[in-house]
Amino acid sequence: MAAIECRAGLPAILLAGLVAMTVLTARADEVPAALAQAETLLRAGQPEPAFDLLVPLELEEAGNPYFDYLYGIAALDTGRRAEAIVALERVLAREPGFQGARLELARARFENGDLEEARAQFEFLLTESPPPAARTVIGRYLAVLDSATTPVASRFRPYAEVGAGWDSNANASTSDDAFLGFPLNSINVETDSVFIELAGGFQHALPTSSSSGLLTAARLSHRFNPDADFVDQTLVSVGSAWQKVWGPTRATIGASGYYDWLDGSRHAWSGGADLGLARRFGIGWEGAISGRVAALRYAENELGDLDVNRYIGSLGLTRSGLGSRNGRIGAALLYGEDDEQAVGSPYGNQRLGARVFGGWQLAPGATAWIESGYLNTDYDDTPGFFGTDRDDDQWTASFTTVYQGWPLTGYSLAPTIRYTRTDSNIALYDYDRLELGVFLRWSPR
Repeated sequence: MAAIECRAGLPAILLAGLVAMTVLTARADEVPAALAQAETLLRAGQPEPAFDLLVPLELEEAGNPYFDYLYGIAALDTGRRAEAIVALERVLAREPGFQGARLELARARFENGDLEEARAQFEFLLTESPPPAARTVIGRYLAVLDSATTPVASRFRPYAEVGAGWDSNANASTSDDAFLGFPLNSINVETDSVFIELAGGFQHALPTSSSSGLLTAARLSHRFNPDADFVDQTLVSVGSAWQKVWGPTRATIGASGYYDWLDGSRHAWSGGADLGLARRFGIGWEGAISGRVAALRYAENELGDLDVNRYIGSLGLTRSGLGSRNGRIGAALLYGEDDEQAVGSPYGNQRLGARVFGGWQLAPGATAWIESGYLNTDYDDTPGFFGTDRDDDQWTASFTTVYQGWPLTGYSLAPTIRYTRTDSNIALYDYDRLELGVFLRWSPR
């Protein structure tokens, strides 16, 4: 994202911040000459020679808040946004109350296109009673964020991902080996397996005006399950949504779908339309409502009873920018219905669920995300399953940590754990599942 010309008040802020960090780090006569020279160059508006001075010191001085602050500003003002973000996050990890570093981090996030993260930092700064010059700068950035939702230029970001782990129940099946006195086929009995997953895709943002844009994403993935190859899955998904912003209000309309293959054979596809409306209020709060209408169809004739038209609506509330670790928490309610398409199909149902989630910064370049959910699915009374009105309760929980810039710039590592438990009044559909995985992603910044 292009920089905003609203730094007129920043020299004084920069000077005050540098003085403060100098006091925090060392007495003036202990500051290395190279850092003092880099500070002078930055104040003179010469970030490139300042960056060249600081680069050779990174291995030795990284973690020193004074160095990291100078390095972050120099990197940002020379277009090295990813490096600036990492350095400025190191400053805040050591000195979470340093407003100057948080302001520069917010600007770096903004220019990197991470608009929601930038907004959270700017709004948090407003709660810290910043000086008038800083408040003016923050206000200008927030005004631009209120009037735009996408970068001023088209942005295409590809990615590639590889993951590996272990799945305690790769086929999401009961652990019982018989049902109603009849033995079950082994492919319908819980089977654990290690897995390898390969994926690639892209995200594309195309502005259509100063306050609207078209966001598109696509992904192709394949999961190998060596001990349960009958559920090896290939999945292609694509979605596109147009967003429009009016001040604190954001509207979205789009379409998305997927097609999947199971064990090399065509399995199922789904496609539908999406609507959403969100509005910010207060500092860091956002409420949202969304809806989706979709068709779900299976390729094999014997699975025709599973064909449904799906209707889903949700209502959510999120609070971001919490504390020095930029915490984010939220909750959502969900209601949905599946309308069966085959005469006599038992798969029509009503769904009611909720989820809660939260995320926070663990360290510079490292974040954590936790989520828990509940879903009740009440199937239609007629014709029922094996003479019973089926009712399922499902609980899910997941925890993920993401380490940006590991092992190299442009990469991220994400260890993940996920647990699913489904209780049904029909034992055939009872199961639990534990997935442990580590995913490595590459994406140019």
